[in-house]
Amino acid sequence: MKNQSSISIDGHQIQYWTYGDKKKQPLIFVHGFTGSNEGFQYIVPRLQNDFYLIVPDLPGFGDSELGDDKWGIDEIARRMNIFTEELGLKTKPHVIAHSMGGLVAASMLAQNPELYQKKAVFISPAVEKVQGIRKVGAAIPTIQYGFGKRVPILGPKLVKNKTYSKIATKAIMTTKDKQLKKTINQHHIRNLDYISSIAFYHQMHKEIIQTGAIDYAHKLKAFDVLIITGTNDNVTPLAGQKRLQKELDAKLHTIDGVGHLLHYEKPTEVAVALRAFLIS
Repeated sequence: MKNQSSISIDGHQIQYWTYGDKKKQPLIFVHGFTGSNEGFQYIVPRLQNDFYLIVPDLPGFGDSELGDDKWGIDEIARRMNIFTEELGLKTKPHVIAHSMGGLVAASMLAQNPELYQKKAVFISPAVEKVQGIRKVGAAIPTIQYGFGKRVPILGPKLVKNKTYSKIATKAIMTTKDKQLKKTINQHHIRNLDYISSIAFYHQMHKEIIQTGAIDYAHKLKAFDVLIITGTNDNVTPLAGQKRLQKELDAKLHTIDGVGHLLHYEKPTEVAVALRAFLIS
């Protein structure tokens, strides 16, 4: 059963959706940059019979309110830890995170490790500072958001340009399934309507490309982490995931031929690996 609820954090509403039996082991999902709860729609039905799933929109994303100008990864993580406490769960949850969500989750676990189970799953997490040729691609959104917040009327139109969204999405998709491509594009275009503040997105993107989950590794030694990643990920490449694996002494599960959107494109494989890890 799917239910939508909200929790007020610092006077601002965090929207979240729950699936499955409350009596089962809870999992909290943490989505990526520009994303929302919708990104996990293919994984949810593959896990809801075994776990109690809690899928929020992060502050400032989706239907959740942004709040004041205290922005940044650590601030989002602080609010999410309050969110976890406010849920009033009888059993500590595991954290499941994708992309930027991996960075947020790393900060959540580092700030309040006592709130969570000692097993966590990072799906193609943002690992480290963007370097080399990838800096060229990463610079485009930074310029886009920077222009968007400074130039009235034209700036927001550029940020919310659907054609650019389709081009950017095509660059990170590996699926050949036409219907799935359409769904992913629809989600990403719909996320443009959710943009709470271009200045917020600009700041968050700058922070994402300057840091990563690996910066929290020294505070995560008590956690048993599974990293799930695609061999063709051009956003958070496999080489970086292997460095994070080494720093965390984590387990690494690779899925051949898939890119950054493996939670869309290979949800069964992701769910099987996740379930096996959590119940082992």
